[in-house]
Amino acid sequence: MLTNREKLLKEYRTIAYYFGKLLMGIGVVQLLPIPLLLFQTSTFIDLISFFAPAALAIMGGYGIVRYTKNMVSAFSMKSGAVVVSFTWVIAVILGAVPFVVAGQLTWLDAIFEAMSGWTTTGLSMVDVSKASPVFLFWRSLMQFVGGAGIAVLALSAVIGPEANGLYEAEARNDRFVPNVIDTSRILIKLYLTYFGVGTVLYMLSGMTWFDAVNHSMAVLSTGGFSTRGESIGYWNSISVEAVTLVLMILGTTNFSTHYVLLSQRRIRALMDNEVKAFFILMGITVPLILYALISNVYQGVGHTFRIALFQAFSALSTTGFQTVPFTHWTETAVLLIIILMIIGGGTGATAGGLKLYRVSLAFKTIYWSIKTKLFPRTAIIRHTVNRQGDEVIITQEHLLEVAFYIFIYFMTYLVGVLVFMFSGYGLKDSLFEFASALGTVGLSVGITGPDMPAAAKVAEILGMWLGRLEFTAIIVAISKLFKDFLYSPKT
Repeated sequence: MLTNREKLLKEYRTIAYYFGKLLMGIGVVQLLPIPLLLFQTSTFIDLISFFAPAALAIMGGYGIVRYTKNMVSAFSMKSGAVVVSFTWVIAVILGAVPFVVAGQLTWLDAIFEAMSGWTTTGLSMVDVSKASPVFLFWRSLMQFVGGAGIAVLALSAVIGPEANGLYEAEARNDRFVPNVIDTSRILIKLYLTYFGVGTVLYMLSGMTWFDAVNHSMAVLSTGGFSTRGESIGYWNSISVEAVTLVLMILGTTNFSTHYVLLSQRRIRALMDNEVKAFFILMGITVPLILYALISNVYQGVGHTFRIALFQAFSALSTTGFQTVPFTHWTETAVLLIIILMIIGGGTGATAGGLKLYRVSLAFKTIYWSIKTKLFPRTAIIRHTVNRQGDEVIITQEHLLEVAFYIFIYFMTYLVGVLVFMFSGYGLKDSLFEFASALGTVGLSVGITGPDMPAAAKVAEILGMWLGRLEFTAIIVAISKLFKDFLYSPKT
């Protein structure tokens, strides 16, 4: 009979085992940019900047796995939260190393860049006009892997079926099939297919192969890093923008909806609550942005509509690509973009923000509450939402979970905005920039950069981390560690 302390030790050995496996995976990812060094003028420092952290991660992870492989036990969601939360921290640190070793960025700016990459945000400290191709590719690769999810990639490749807790800990709840391993592999197949198609379409639209690969990775992960300082606006091309719009929709839509449409041929999956909410919001906000910008900022209905459509899609999908700067936009137009960034994209996708599902459920809750007061007490009011074409019953407990998440999201948003204002920024800029960081969007009014105060940089780093893991995993991980090590049982 194991004592409580022995059970705890066994559990943390299991946590270390899965952490080691994920660490090895990060190391392998960090080796991928190295072949690009053969096609550019590079130095020994460039090679070491990627090889050293990759080797450290692989060897360190292998050592942990080898030491703990015979000690693996049952794996809970709480254990998964600890693994995922700390794996993301280590991934950010390792991702920052190349920028520091190569003399590209300071440590704080490099941590910011890596966090923005892994969390698919797109806010940047890098001057892309001066950065070498290998570092531009590394930024895009971090977004691509981070969009799919470090744990999801590992589950699809090397981790066994007993590690279901990792999948849920990385802010993913929907499963295409009962087995979480098969779900992860299906997701990766869809992800890679879309990436390949997107790359080809970008090349046909006039991009070079390098620009096409980077932008396909960035837009599908709803990341927003670009190889050009002007972002998508560099090309001033309707075809490039059209390809980007399609990929943004694919990236921000729940991959369960994709699976149902493609495998089961159920067109009613498009009646999903999030899909409807997305296009309803676009139908409302695009005309409002158009109205706010026409004549005041831009001339011509067609030109202004094109700008309004692209930027609204970019904000709501949390992709963060820009075709124009926001410098001269009206306050009304900027406010609408802020609202869209806060709402965010779909659950089970690569998008950030509150998520369309939670926001639409909040409005449905208000609607149900009004109906309850208007209808007789004997009336039965069904609390259901459409998920991939099926009506799903919503419990009171689930509504409380959603309400709690929305509350903690806005409290965090308020704190971040206050940090920005204390750092010397105005209310409008503070609201915009932190909404972009917390929602992992990447749009900017131009204040995020190497010259911004350290406090604002740290606020955005924490906001991106919290927003990507949706608070829950981090809260669960910290509470578990606090309980286990400060109030652990003696026997």
